[in-house]
This record gives sequence, C-alpha cells and structure tokens, in this order.
Amino acid sequence: AGYRRGTRPRTMSASLAAATRRPVARIDTRCIRDARLASSSRASTSTRPPPRTPSIVAKVHRPNHSIQPSADDDVGRSRRDVLAIAALFTQFAVGTPLAFAAADDDDDLDEEAAQAAIEASMKDVLSKNSGEVSYPRRAAFDGAFGVDGVKAASFEVSNLWTVAPVVQDVTGESGFPAMARWGEIVDPVNGKVAVEARVFVTKGFAKPSIADLGKPENVPVAKALGLDKYDDSYRRADMLGSYKRVDKTDGDRVYYDWEMVASPPPKECPSAVGCLYPQHIYLMSATVVDGDLYVLSLDAYPENWRLAGNSLKRIRNSFRISAPEIVQPVDPNEVMLGEVPVGAMS
Repeated sequence: AGYRRGTRPRTMSASLAAATRRPVARIDTRCIRDARLASSSRASTSTRPPPRTPSIVAKVHRPNHSIQPSADDDVGRSRRDVLAIAALFTQFAVGTPLAFAAADDDDDLDEEAAQAAIEASMKDVLSKNSGEVSYPRRAAFDGAFGVDGVKAASFEVSNLWTVAPVVQDVTGESGFPAMARWGEIVDPVNGKVAVEARVFVTKGFAKPSIADLGKPENVPVAKALGLDKYDDSYRRADMLGSYKRVDKTDGDRVYYDWEMVASPPPKECPSAVGCLYPQHIYLMSATVVDGDLYVLSLDAYPENWRLAGNSLKRIRNSFRISAPEIVQPVDPNEVMLGEVPVGAMS
C-alpha cells in the first residue's frame, strides 16, 4: 500500500527525524505482529513448515513538517523499558549469590591471614626460647647468695614470662630475719599478671609443722603467720579458698595454700558498699622446715586474677623449700644486693 502526497505518515521516530532531517524508513510493526501470530497459530495446528514471513515494505519520504510520535511509539518504548528492567533484574538475581560468595571468600582469607599471623608470632616467641616452654625456678637465699641458717625458697615461672630481679633483705628492718621480694611478673601476651612476689622467713616458729595450726580453713592467716604486723592489708584479707598440699618428693612435707581477698581500708571506701570490692588478691603458701616458717605471698590486683588466675595458682602451688644446692644457682645479674649487708652471706 502506498500513500498520498501530503498525507501524514502513521509512525515515525521523531527524535531520529529531528536529528538528521533525512529520509527515514517507516516500518509498520503491525505487519510483524500479525505475521508472528499467524505463524504461531499454524504451528500449533499443523506439522507443515510455516510459510515464509511476508515481506515488509518500507516507504521513504522526505517530510516538510515536524512529526509527532504516535501511540505505537509509546507502546514500543514501554515494552522496551519493561524488557530492560527484566534484564537488569535477571542479572542482579544471578549475580548476587556470586557477590556474596566472593565476600565470604574474602572473610575466609582475612581469618586465615589473622590465624597465620598468630601462629607466626607464637613460633617467633618459641624460637627465641629454644622452641620449648619450660618452668625454671626463681630462688632466694640460694647458692652464693644464701643466708646462714636459711634454706633456699623457690617457685616456678614460665621461661616465656618476665620476672623482675629479686631483692633480699636480711637486715631485720622488715620485721623478719630474712625476706626476698620479686617485682612485677609479666606475661608477654596478657601483660602484668602479678604486682610482686615475696618470701618471708620467721626463725624459731612456735609450731614444728604447719599442720599443727589446725585445718587450713580455720587458720587466722595474717595473725598466725605474723603478716599482720608487716602490712595491714593482710589483716583485712578474707579467706577465699584453702588447701593442703603434700610434697611427695620431699619426705611428705606439708604445705598450706590460701587465696585471700583484701578490701581497701575504711577511710578509702566511698561507702559501705564500696568496701566490698577487693583491692588485693593474695595467693599464699606456707610450710615449716627445721623449726623455721617460710611463707610465699603473690600479690595481684583483681584484674590480674581474672586474667591469669590459673597461672598464678600454678606459681603458688610450685612453692618449695630445699637445701641450697638443690635449686639451680641464681644469676648474679638477677639479684640486687643493696639491701643485703656485708657479712650476711654464708
């Protein structure tokens, strides 16, 4: 079918015509739609091959006026928009699991990298300590630094930990014939685990054995061990736990172990409730050897106790009194002699 001169074409791309002002091909989309419908209906009712699609005749003309888009153009654009949205939705639906999988892979890689860093750090620490974790003894009153009539007192600490040098006091100014003090005990991973460790020696103790004080839970610790005169916090301490320990390697020697909780002094309490919170945690061990009382006291803050309570118990439970030659000699660099008078050594 043709058209008459001066008649208005039914369909035309207004944007294309306006842009080029050249002859534009008009395609009658209704012919395509009718042909497709006819082909589909014949294919469903007959096995014969479908006939050839009718040729589409394109008419070209050079318009002399502006052309407005028709309703068919609007329908075409609407269909194209729907198809574009559907395509984007399909791409998003297919691509989303892949994106999540990639994110999960990244998280796994981050966790693996963090674990590898931790393992590398542990290997580095172990390599600096010959690759082995051991528990050497920290001793006082031992070897060249022994004191007449005082046996060596020691406890075990991991070789990965740092212990401040020991200070020995045999002047009697502390109220004890002999006392040894170590400063902070530090774990390289968790930090400080104890404020200090002290060993008190009382010569000529009234009881030949620590068991003569009665059951460990019934012992007034500060008064019975003579610590109330040294530091008032021992007197304020309440018993948290008590144990009896027997050293089979030393003729069944009996040790009493305690865990004590000391509240702050009343003048430092903002209220009665404030005094219920502990200020010090003392892990203590005591025994009597040859009529002399030996007491180990580990001083820790509540946060140290929460962080390394089991490790502190292990140190306390390793407390031992022995002849000086049994304990490994003390490194002279780890002993401060400023408080030890000349002639006090054996």
